Amino acid sequence: MATASRTFCGVCETQHVAKEAAFWCPECDEGICTSCGKHHRASKGTRNHEITSIYNYKQIPPTIACINQYCPEHDKKFQHFCSQHEKLCCPLCITTCHKKCDLFAIDFKLFDIMEQSLKEMKNNIDRIVKDRKQNLEEIKQQRLRFQAEIKEIRDKINIHLDKLEQEILQDIEAAEQNVMSQIKRCVFKVSDHEKTIDELPNSLSATKSFATDLQTFFGGKVLDAKIQSEERFMVSLLEDRSLQQINLQCRMDDKMWDILSMTQIGDIYVVTKPPAITIKTDRENQAQKILPPISKTIDHINLISLKRFEVSKGKKRIAIAGCTIMPSGNIVFVDQNNDRLIIHNENGLFVCEIPVSHWPVGVTWIDKNTVAVTHNAEPNHIEIVNIVNKKIVNQIKTSNLCYGITNEKGELIYYEKGRGIQTADVNSKNTATTVVKVDGKYAWNYVTISKGKIYHTNSETGIVTCYRCFTGQKVWEIQRRISCGIGLWNSS
Repeated sequence: MATASRTFCGVCETQHVAKEAAFWCPECDEGICTSCGKHHRASKGTRNHEITSIYNYKQIPPTIACINQYCPEHDKKFQHFCSQHEKLCCPLCITTCHKKCDLFAIDFKLFDIMEQSLKEMKNNIDRIVKDRKQNLEEIKQQRLRFQAEIKEIRDKINIHLDKLEQEILQDIEAAEQNVMSQIKRCVFKVSDHEKTIDELPNSLSATKSFATDLQTFFGGKVLDAKIQSEERFMVSLLEDRSLQQINLQCRMDDKMWDILSMTQIGDIYVVTKPPAITIKTDRENQAQKILPPISKTIDHINLISLKRFEVSKGKKRIAIAGCTIMPSGNIVFVDQNNDRLIIHNENGLFVCEIPVSHWPVGVTWIDKNTVAVTHNAEPNHIEIVNIVNKKIVNQIKTSNLCYGITNEKGELIYYEKGRGIQTADVNSKNTATTVVKVDGKYAWNYVTISKGKIYHTNSETGIVTCYRCFTGQKVWEIQRRISCGIGLWNSS
């Protein structure tokens, strides 16, 4: 018998003696005192029982210690576990109810697995904490880098604005000095004539009052000539625009107001990536049953819309003929009707547009700054476009119209009407090699590449064909109802 604080010897209790137990026998499921313990170890029926001290027995969690070890129906000890019914089984239970079930022997291997699992869990916890701390440090460094970049941009803007401010202040001062010189020259000329005009009234009055009639007559003519001369001077000031009102004006560049209309310097996004660590338990290695993975067929693939955005409009109706995703995540679209490339970032925000030659069709990225574009219009060529400076850096001549294009380690793979699948070096001008000869002048054929194989679609026949890269050996083909393009999905 066991109480909350004391455990008594089961053998002594049958004799109505209350004696505290010193040991516990899991097989007998009762306590044993020191005296009975000697008999218990010597008796043939119990000598193989593994007994433990009462102290150790009390370390077992109560929820586990109270588990009944004997079948209540058959009074036999539980020896197996049925995984299908989630029940413990004694030998009679197996013969009556669990003949066809999956049974596991009850032994201590489970504890070995659990102990190893706990070690793995502790190791996983340590790795998780280390990984999360490392992630926190990365975020901190990203914040510091972004703050430094923002400050650098701000400083550059300030320096540039200070330079522009100094230049326009110098221009204002120069304009002021120029108009001041004009006005001062006018004032200086007027001042000279002012002296003459100031003297004329005195001369006129003296002549009128004191000169003889003859002197007055001829002197009046002289004075009148001077007056007329001064009048002509006054009129000349109007004619040569010396008296025009001069004002300084300063018209601010409209782009300066764009800065004030800005609502933010940039956007901050939280981008999640797959975990850098894997969590693996030792149970996976020790499990007795390993079920083979069920490979999904195409019928079990469900597409999920992640983002929807509107492509930047052009002068004509947009006709998207191809696209590629850059290593940066930016998406480059081919707008055939408007003869341009449209670039949006991975969040759907418009970045820029780049004009290209007439009637572009396919596009593929070569490196982080460069793409290749095919055209189905003359002159027949493939354009290599730098999307950073928006310039065409190379043109590869082709014999006919081209459609789908892809890239494999600097080697362009594209479909050329009337010739089939061609390859050309990115840096070449007109050297091309036929990989697969396609009979018939089919249009709107696309190609893509993955793991050393070329995948080709023919929109007119509805056939998708797989070839070995650069040898052109056919691997398989299948006929499906398709439109034009082709892409690959990697389940990993």
